[in-house]
Amino acid sequence: MISGGFAVVSIVYLLVVVALAVLTIALIVLVFAAIKVLRLSAIERDLRIERLRYKASKRAFDGPARGTDTDDSTD
Repeated sequence: MISGGFAVVSIVYLLVVVALAVLTIALIVLVFAAIKVLRLSAIERDLRIERLRYKASKRAFDGPARGTDTDDSTD
């Protein structure tokens, strides 16, 4: 028969092992979520840069819009 002290120690040890396993799985999930968020942020940044380039090239071909700060006709 198992003594009472050994049973308590084994239950505590089992709880610690289960807690470490849960924390390890949670850490892995968080790392993958962070990688996904950073990847989406990088894609969004690239799209924003491309949109700004497109607007700048369109403005260069169309000329400055009336009433904007880039309108040099008031000099």
